[in-house]
Amino acid sequence: MRTGISFARDWQLIKVARALRRHDVTGPLVRGLLRDASPTLAEQVAVIAGRLGMEDGTALLAHNEERFDPPTLMEGLLLTWGIPCTSEAAADGGITILIDGDGATAAIRETFADERVAEPYLTGYARALQQDAVLEHSADAKITIRFPPCGE
Repeated sequence: MRTGISFARDWQLIKVARALRRHDVTGPLVRGLLRDASPTLAEQVAVIAGRLGMEDGTALLAHNEERFDPPTLMEGLLLTWGIPCTSEAAADGGITILIDGDGATAAIRETFADERVAEPYLTGYARALQQDAVLEHSADAKITIRFPPCGE
């Protein structure tokens, strides 16, 4: 045992680490900035969020095997973040991912500081995975990500 370190102190540090949630300064900061943001500032934040989504999606593609298809990567990402979603085959052979239902809105708020950040980020991410992916946000808070058949 190291000098000056006790088991009781180590145990107490472990308990504190388990009890505290991850400290997030950026969420409250972005919410504060966007609360009273001018349309210009809100648009600048959205552009940055889209670019970050594109960068993160590109990084995910670089670290995955070629056989993973973009909709599966996107669905896996959303589920990993705790965002409930469903995936279904479209009539044209593509895949549609729907973010809707109990807990989806809360999960989006938990994952992203503001919905104005979530939509451009997810759009950038999906387009990094498949260039012709389309994200649609309906008035009833449903988010649909459409992945057309590959090669079309």
